Amino acid sequence: MFEEAIYENYGFQMERQESIGGFSAFRFNNYLFSIIPLQEINEEELKERQQMSQFLIEKGDKYVSAFVMSKKETYLSQAGDTVFLLLVNGVLEEPRDYQLGKKLARFHMRARSYPHQVKSCSRIGKWKEMWEQRIDGIEAVWREKLQSHPGSEFEKLFVESFPYFMALGENAIQYLVDTEIDDQPGAVDYGTVCHERFLKNSWSGKVLVRNPFDWVFDHGTRDIAEWAREHYLENPHTYQPGMRQFISDYQNTSPFTSFSARLLYSRLLFPIHYYETIENYFIAQPESRQKELEESLAAIINRTQLYERFLQSFYEAAEIPVRTLRLPKLDWL
Repeated sequence: MFEEAIYENYGFQMERQESIGGFSAFRFNNYLFSIIPLQEINEEELKERQQMSQFLIEKGDKYVSAFVMSKKETYLSQAGDTVFLLLVNGVLEEPRDYQLGKKLARFHMRARSYPHQVKSCSRIGKWKEMWEQRIDGIEAVWREKLQSHPGSEFEKLFVESFPYFMALGENAIQYLVDTEIDDQPGAVDYGTVCHERFLKNSWSGKVLVRNPFDWVFDHGTRDIAEWAREHYLENPHTYQPGMRQFISDYQNTSPFTSFSARLLYSRLLFPIHYYETIENYFIAQPESRQKELEESLAAIINRTQLYERFLQSFYEAAEIPVRTLRLPKLDWL
């Protein structure tokens, strides 16, 4: 579908087609090109992503994807009814023995000096509003299922478990609000380039690509929290050493303030893994996927005590100094 349009608009042959980070990609003259289809065109957002990308490339990040200009001197092209753009990377592999926490801290430090205002891609100061909207949306579904009586095992589990996870989400919002009222951000708390969801495989693969379409502009603890959450969920009994190393490596480069430690904790309190499981189920899914989501939900519910223990001991397990930073703890955990 894209081959003719790419040759016509850019003069590139699609050699060695593959998939990188969920996007179709191809090699040409030892460069890797990612094809980014656009469902809708938000010019402000595209400009912000292009500017963030260009800034980090100029700062020396050789893994960041660059936007490719077409022969028509535009970043946007069309293949049939699909509008798309191309990103390009050199074919580079990240050393396997690197310290991920340290690399992430350096990435955040570079991007913290980004000089332009960010609007469309910014999530700074929006956590409370977005979390409340998420809880309200799921609560509306819960009330509907409660009245109509749950018709499947998944719905039964959902109806029984939601009040607990709603309360957990509300605790996260309160912890966040208290932080913003009681504490003062420091220089390391300025906004930076983050990821929608930074996971263990975000910076891995045969070729390392830092794709601007994975990014949002936010507080750096967003990435730390989402990595820590995934790491815990995959290793609920043995997460401590890996998490301690990751956070230690990060802090050796960019130490937390009390504000950032509290923001990190509030994000871990917010049970995004539960909410996403519910949301994914009620979006039209094939029956096989619904069974998988039912099993995921049952596992989350069965491990609530383990998750509480993780939250209870998080500061200690991550070796974040509670007394020095005067970090408040939740009474009910």
